[in-house]
Amino acid sequence: MPLSGGDRKHYARELARIERLHADLEKRMAAAYEVAHRLACEEWNARQFIGGNADPSPAIAAAVQARYTLLEVKCGTCGRSERVYLPDLVWPSDKPIHTLAKVLFCRPCRAATGATRRPNLVALCMPSEPTPSPAAVGRR
Repeated sequence: MPLSGGDRKHYARELARIERLHADLEKRMAAAYEVAHRLACEEWNARQFIGGNADPSPAIAAAVQARYTLLEVKCGTCGRSERVYLPDLVWPSDKPIHTLAKVLFCRPCRAATGATRRPNLVALCMPSEPTPSPAAVGRR
């Protein structure tokens, strides 16, 4: 049985309303995931600070989604500290961050002694906000 014009308009309005609702729910869900991933990263940082176990850790993709794109590592032998940019890693992003400990190594120690020294994972970091240059500050 064919629909009348009023029924077609009603279904078209309902379809448009549901599509808007779906888009809104997707945005809210993405924001909730970001908050959950950020909390997981902060908890892992706190555990690292107090000397806890690195396992379990958030996934690399979860850290990047929470805007924690830098991993600070420190060599226990030479004391060199460095930050690794997580999005550029050639490592599966679904793997936990603590799995990076077995593939990272200290370049100065390797160049000096030839031995592969594994650095300690210190913390996840957000990139610092760029400081405005004096030319970028508004002139009066």
